[in-house]
Amino acid sequence: MPNKLLITKSTSPEEITKAIFKLREQKGKEDETLKVIDEALSFGHEFVVRLFFEEALTNQHLYMNDSKNKKALLEMQKSVAKAGFYINKFNLTKLQSIYFRFLGRIEDYKKNFKKAIFYYKKSIKYISSDPESFRILEIEGFLAFDILMSGQTEKGYKYSRKIYSEYTETKSGTELKRDDYFTWEVWRSGVAIRTINALLDKKTNLDLDKIKNWLEEVEKELNIKGYDFSYRKAELQELKEKLKLN
Repeated sequence: MPNKLLITKSTSPEEITKAIFKLREQKGKEDETLKVIDEALSFGHEFVVRLFFEEALTNQHLYMNDSKNKKALLEMQKSVAKAGFYINKFNLTKLQSIYFRFLGRIEDYKKNFKKAIFYYKKSIKYISSDPESFRILEIEGFLAFDILMSGQTEKGYKYSRKIYSEYTETKSGTELKRDDYFTWEVWRSGVAIRTINALLDKKTNLDLDKIKNWLEEVEKELNIKGYDFSYRKAELQELKEKLKLN
């Protein structure tokens, strides 16, 4: 094994440990050893951070199932805070965008919409460092919702319709649909469902025919065989009941 280890996703913890053991016993290699250790810590904590985000998302789903479950929202906050600690400590720039994305979602649930806007704009600022930069589609959808909920109804609605169309009219949108239909549909349908709910919340005069057509399009895509869109379907059903479309 060469003295300098190139750490990648396929490098096992055993390989990293063996390289450190070898380097640390060589006189004059102390700085190189510490550099390998630092790289290993950054690599390892990226994995840990992603687990914290998964933990946060699971608690988010618990809260979505029952908005009275304040413990789930609190646990979501704790998970995101732990992720943020490691991101900042080890300068994990590629995870900054998703970190601010989660902070925005927390503020959404707390109905702090202007604060959520701040976090989503921060998320967009760091999106170029995210290897999955197509996430901007999801983040801009959240941002449009919060603009609407913060009182800028017309601006938020137009922005939502623009983002919804980008899922089929932009390169990043069509590539996501081709590569990961499940994620594409979850994000796209979420734009429609959140927007219509926000319009109802703001007691906006709705064009029911237009809204009905929009929901019919969403429902058709959610019924593609081979995918479990149970969360979105439940949200859609609840929205249709509000609109008395059943």
